[in-house]
Amino acid sequence: MAQALLRRTLFLIASSTALVAAAARAEASGPCASMPTTVRVAASDTRRSDRDTLKIASLNMAAQPRIRDALVLWTTDRQFDVVLLQEVGDRSMDGGAFVAEVGDRLGYHVAYAPANLFGDTETQGLAILSRHPLSDVRVIPLEYHRLRFKSRCRIGLAVTVATPTGPVRVVNVHLDTRINSKERLAQLEPLVRALALADGPRIIGGDFNTMDIRWWRTMWPFPLVEHQAAAVRTHLKEHGFQTPFPDGQPTLKFLGLPIQLDWLYLKELDALDWSVDDVPFSDHRGVWTRVRLRPR
Repeated sequence: MAQALLRRTLFLIASSTALVAAAARAEASGPCASMPTTVRVAASDTRRSDRDTLKIASLNMAAQPRIRDALVLWTTDRQFDVVLLQEVGDRSMDGGAFVAEVGDRLGYHVAYAPANLFGDTETQGLAILSRHPLSDVRVIPLEYHRLRFKSRCRIGLAVTVATPTGPVRVVNVHLDTRINSKERLAQLEPLVRALALADGPRIIGGDFNTMDIRWWRTMWPFPLVEHQAAAVRTHLKEHGFQTPFPDGQPTLKFLGLPIQLDWLYLKELDALDWSVDDVPFSDHRGVWTRVRLRPR
């Protein structure tokens, strides 16, 4: 009992400390505006001979330009077929340019969708790297929340991956931070509706920011009052999605606390194995799963 109380107290202190640090950052200004999506086709054919499985990963790269080599090494060592990236780019590094360079080094197809503009040219957004060709690339705007500080435009990036067994519809997402379960499910809903219109295997993954916190006025955290990860899991299960990741697997490197923000959800796909990996320079851990493709 004492250990549980101490754990909750540390969690509250850590969360409050993070808020104070984040408050010093500039607030995003103005409404969200659509920006052109970038699609790059790989110069070489990088498809593997394995037609029965697909290995997909997700990583919030924390806007770190230094992560470039680590990201390439992680993707190569794990032999990922598809990689979903969030927080690609910042004020010192344009997200589109960054992911284009990584795609060239890997020989992967690339889709990039900017969500936020920093200065005149630098953008931050979502990216999908794929060993297989991409098509039907779409950006889905999500509800904008004014969070008093560190507000961001949120989008979903949807693509169709042409695997040797057949098409797989994939959506990459990065949801808001300091919102509650009701608002989080509402922000997720346009993506769920879009996937409901698709046929065949579907994957939705990324940084869902599912802290088990009840936020008051987007500023003050009440730990363990809400279980946001459970709310998202239940909601997606109602629409036919399952995740291989159990509760309690930390994906955020923050004072050793069990904060699980990053997920991969599957529909009409069977997970064969999965893992959570440390990736240098990011404050998130990368998540991945290998799925069996059903012949169509």
